[in-house]
Amino acid sequence: MRATSTGQSALLLLDVIDALDARRIPYAIIGAFAASFYGAIRASLDADALIALQPGQPDINTLTTALGNAGLKCTYRVGERHDPIGGVICAEDAFDNRVDLLMKIHGMTDAVFSRTVEAEFMNTRVRLVGLEDLIAMKVFAGSPKDLNDVAGMLSVSSERIRLPLLKELVQPYGADVVRKLEVLLRAHPPQ
Repeated sequence: MRATSTGQSALLLLDVIDALDARRIPYAIIGAFAASFYGAIRASLDADALIALQPGQPDINTLTTALGNAGLKCTYRVGERHDPIGGVICAEDAFDNRVDLLMKIHGMTDAVFSRTVEAEFMNTRVRLVGLEDLIAMKVFAGSPKDLNDVAGMLSVSSERIRLPLLKELVQPYGADVVRKLEVLLRAHPPQ
């Protein structure tokens, strides 16, 4: 385990990624870690990744067992009927660092894993969710924190945004999300 104290969820994420890679489970880092990569820097006490497992698959037990054998406390929760997240595995270490592995986000297809971006973090190659997927996901989540992240990414990374793809990706989230994105794009027009 890489983490040696509290406040090192990013290091715990690297250990979890090792377990995902060993089992060939596609993943995409999301949340504050990914938002920071695209220019919306803020602190977070946990780390988040989207994984290509469906709630209820046998591979979930294999993964949680492997993480448990590595000394992590794992909990698995299936989303409720109207929950936008199909399921989540929460992995915690002895220092209360936490990684949430989300499965089956409403409106998002497995194509998200084909659009990941590779980056290096602490001498480890990691895969982050694509910019357009992250923006669409955060507009859908809709909290003030998420919308501030979107505004920051639009301001800092606007030249990298593939606007037609972004507009396509928000469609499955519904008309309200499309309108929220339009308002954000007017306030922070891509270059």
